Amino acid sequence: MLRVRTGIDLVAIERFAGSLQRGGEAFRRRLFHPPEAQGASTERLAAIFAAKEAAFKALELPAGNWLVLEIRHSAAGRPWIRFDSGYDSAHIVSCDLSITHADGYAVASVVALMTDAADH
Repeated sequence: MLRVRTGIDLVAIERFAGSLQRGGEAFRRRLFHPPEAQGASTERLAAIFAAKEAAFKALELPAGNWLVLEIRHSAAGRPWIRFDSGYDSAHIVSCDLSITHADGYAVASVVALMTDAADH
């Protein structure tokens, strides 16, 4: 049986910047893969974090391991999700991600088509 799952997240960029500053490099390494963080502005990191939060909600991932997925961008700039090799993503038929940021906020939405756990 197939089911559609959605997740959405909103991040206040200024508040997120404060968290980044307080958490330092260890906090960054816990949240982001090196390619996600390399050269990224605070606004972009907030958007990537919103994308991860939205994905965690849609895919019902357990909180805490932010590195189980990585937010990447195609050559045209379209965001997509790469799953860690240790994560069994066989139950995910398709997963679509949209990210935007404006007026001090970053928003991300994930829509996933999934099979029930018993189906895979």
